Amino acid sequence: MPFESLFQADIAAGISLTGFSMILFASILCGLLFSTVYIFHHRDEVAPNGLPLAMVVVPVAAAIVILLVGRNIATALGLGGIFVLVRFRSGPVETKDLAYLFASICCGVLCGCGYVAYCILFTVVMCALIFVLEAVKWGQPEGNPMLLKIWVPETLDFQNVFDPVLQKHTKSYTLLMVRTTDFGSLCELRYQLLPKKKMNQKELLDEIRIRNGNMNVMLIVAPAIVERKNKQVL
Repeated sequence: MPFESLFQADIAAGISLTGFSMILFASILCGLLFSTVYIFHHRDEVAPNGLPLAMVVVPVAAAIVILLVGRNIATALGLGGIFVLVRFRSGPVETKDLAYLFASICCGVLCGCGYVAYCILFTVVMCALIFVLEAVKWGQPEGNPMLLKIWVPETLDFQNVFDPVLQKHTKSYTLLMVRTTDFGSLCELRYQLLPKKKMNQKELLDEIRIRNGNMNVMLIVAPAIVERKNKQVL
């Protein structure tokens, strides 16, 4: 077979212009494939995200560094781990996004070690697997979780006062935290909600305002996007 030599020969064993170019363009191609899949599955998000660019650049950098440092597998894996352990200061990163990035880094490691054909095969298989898992919504809850913030006066006994409203409009809810604000004159409650399919958001907010004395209520329908946009944990 014409491509059999690609699986048997270690291109990086002797660095040449041809081998260097092949590794360079293969890592770019694999990074672009992962980035395209990520963009396709996040096309409805409006918040800016630099991960698609990182998925193209990081595997290329990993491949070239590993190629030039040496063909030792332990060194290659160590350098790949360093890339993974870098903490992105632009804000919190979701676990799924890190999985995308880690897979693209693995492609860079394979390319840097000279296994170009295996790298391309790995990329194709991983992209197909991601498409299948995203299509069947593997591990995703039914509906989109929401974040609810309720402000109440310090004189209000808020223990279980909002439970009837939340039970009416949601499938499940969890009280995440309680904190005081405005020098202790107010209390802020934060709930994570899994809404029902036909939940009326206005009705939910109106019923909560009746119980908290018509004070502020905030319903965040896409907490992950807001968290990434504000670059802080809500």
